[in-house]
Amino acid sequence: MIGLAAKPIEEILEMLHGREKIVLVGCGGCAPFFHAGGEAEVKAMADTLSQNGKKILAAISPPFGEFTCYVPWIEERLKPYMKEIEECDAILVMACGTGLQIVREVMEDGYGLVKPIYPANDTIGNMGGGRVLFGDALFREKCEQCGQCVLGQFAGVCPLTQCAKGLLNGPCGGSKNGKCEQQPEHNCAWIMIYERLKKLGELDKMKEFVPPRDYSKMHRPRVLEVAPLDFND
Repeated sequence: MIGLAAKPIEEILEMLHGREKIVLVGCGGCAPFFHAGGEAEVKAMADTLSQNGKKILAAISPPFGEFTCYVPWIEERLKPYMKEIEECDAILVMACGTGLQIVREVMEDGYGLVKPIYPANDTIGNMGGGRVLFGDALFREKCEQCGQCVLGQFAGVCPLTQCAKGLLNGPCGGSKNGKCEQQPEHNCAWIMIYERLKKLGELDKMKEFVPPRDYSKMHRPRVLEVAPLDFND
C-alpha cells in the first residue's frame, strides 16, 4: 500500500494560484486509508476550494477499491468528464504520484489534452500493517522495493527498512533494551531477526556475509512487462 500525506491547503492554493476552474480526481485504492483522496476527502476539498474562490467543474471520486493508477479503470472514470476536463484550468489529483502520472498520460495519450496537473498529496512510500492502535490504523514502511528481496535470508524481516541504518550485516551494537539507538521508539530490527532465526533454528544465517547492493537494479524508471490478465479463465 502506498502511504500518502495530504499537503497543507496553503501549499495547494499556492499551486493553483491563477487557476480558477478546477477538476478534482481522487482514488479509491490507497488514498482512503490515509484520508487523502477518498470520496469524503474529495468532497471536502471541493468545498474548501470553492470557499477560496475556485470553481469546481468536476469532483471525480472512484469508488472504494478502484485504483487511479490502474489505466483501464481511470480511463472509464475520466471518460464522462472530458468536457469538464477540456474546460478546466487545472487538475488536482488526490492520489499518489503514480496515480497523478497515469491521469496525465491517459489525458495526453488518449485524448490529446495537455492540462496543468498538481498533486494534493505527498507520496511517502510502500506502507504495510494497518494495525489498529487506539482506534486508528498504524502503518509502517515495510518494503523499499529494491528489486533484490532478502527476506528469505533475514527470517521475513527487512533490514533495509526496519533498521534505521539499513544494515545488511548487522547488528550495529548500539541498541538498548531491544530498541534502536537512533529511533528509541522502534524495536531493533536485528534483534527481531535474531529472535526469529533462533526460533527457526537458523542462527547460522547471522554469520553469512551479505554482499553490497547491486544498485543497477534501482535505475529509474524501472519497467516490468507482464502478460495481460484473462478474466475469462
